[in-house]
Amino acid sequence: MRIQLIRYHDIGNINTRLSQSLNKRQGTLPPLGISYIASSLEKAGYEVDIIDAIALDLSKEEVRQRIKDFNPMVVGITAMTPTFRGAQEAAQVAKEEGSITIIGGVHMSLFAKESLSYDYFDFGILGEGEETMVELCSAIENNQPFNRIEGIAYKENGNVHVNSARIVSDLNTLPIPAYHLLPTEKYSSIVGLHPVSTMMGSRGCPYQCSFCYKTPSDIKHRKRNPVLIVDEIEFLIKNHKVKEIMFYDDLMVPSFAEKLCKEILKRQLKIKWQSPQRVNLVNPEILKLMSKAGCHMLRYGVEQGDPDMMRAIEKRVNIDQVKEVFRWTHEAGISTFAYFIIGYANENEHTMKKTIELSKELDPKYVMFTKAVPLPETKLMEIAVKQGIISKDYWRKFTLGEQVDVIPPFVEDADNWVKKAYREFYLRPNRIIKQVGQIRSLRDLHKNFTGFMGLILMKKKAGSAKK
Repeated sequence: MRIQLIRYHDIGNINTRLSQSLNKRQGTLPPLGISYIASSLEKAGYEVDIIDAIALDLSKEEVRQRIKDFNPMVVGITAMTPTFRGAQEAAQVAKEEGSITIIGGVHMSLFAKESLSYDYFDFGILGEGEETMVELCSAIENNQPFNRIEGIAYKENGNVHVNSARIVSDLNTLPIPAYHLLPTEKYSSIVGLHPVSTMMGSRGCPYQCSFCYKTPSDIKHRKRNPVLIVDEIEFLIKNHKVKEIMFYDDLMVPSFAEKLCKEILKRQLKIKWQSPQRVNLVNPEILKLMSKAGCHMLRYGVEQGDPDMMRAIEKRVNIDQVKEVFRWTHEAGISTFAYFIIGYANENEHTMKKTIELSKELDPKYVMFTKAVPLPETKLMEIAVKQGIISKDYWRKFTLGEQVDVIPPFVEDADNWVKKAYREFYLRPNRIIKQVGQIRSLRDLHKNFTGFMGLILMKKKAGSAKK
């Protein structure tokens, strides 16, 4: 039985869009989720192929040709809320070519019945899909009933049935992702070396930030054995010449980081790596150890520069703590990537200016400014409903195709404030001089040039934002 897995383009319009050249500068990273599912299917004896339409920049018809050539019985498609429209298009193509279609991802887990209302979605995966996908494909292949398969939604006699979601309790049972099915040469990142790969050290996050959406499987924090992680790093170095690992974890707790670092140092591996992190989970000692073990960048979710707004988003950190941790991190020789939210509920010109000023004071190597979007099942969505920004059934209607309008912002001119933030941060003279001084290759020159032009050529001038 042949199974094809697809990562498809985002054809929606939910999040703030920057200029094309700036987006290109960010690069494309390997799709870790479907790679895990692919390796689980291969372990079960299935023939598997991955179509990464994003990395390969494939058109709709090119994806169709790939499906024709492989002739899969089953096509699986992953989708988050912003990519749900693209998943619909990919599934429609697969159905037209005679395949059974399965959709997975966070959005499907939240809106199972609505997602399966479309004729071109046959099944849905709820929660983590590695074990579920194997069981579902086995049932399809052997014409077995679906009612006892944990973690699926399916159609029967014109009705959609939703079984309970599944969580992988022991991450150590998962095989190494199917890196051999990916176009490794196509992956790169603004913040990474080449070749670069993604990796999972843990899943889940116990924190409840008001803007973050997650399924029940995302809440429980589970960790892999650091020895197995370093085994995987060695595999990637040897077989794929990988120079950098980008961990996709929600966070990295100190005890886990310590074990991971000591194992890397024990094997004397020459690898650079980076990870997301929370400012309340590090100290000078662990940062020094991480740096020694090859960590060269930590990605911190700062979010806000105003103390009242920081409390509003329920981040559970304070501004002084953020400043101290950034200082510790830089002193340890680790670069930083900071994430900020612009235009949150009840924000104003004053608070947004404070966020921009904090970004410059922290002076991370990279920043990402994102317009606040009330994603499904978040506290921010509850606020948006109360304020009349969206209706309580907005995302249900979005899933059903009845709601196609762009979500109104909490703050007037929020898109231009995002652009203003980028320009103020990156176009500082001392910043430009620093970036020029760090150019070491033609690749560095190209990435810096395209990024610079992306900032300069933003269609709407940041100057139109209120001063």
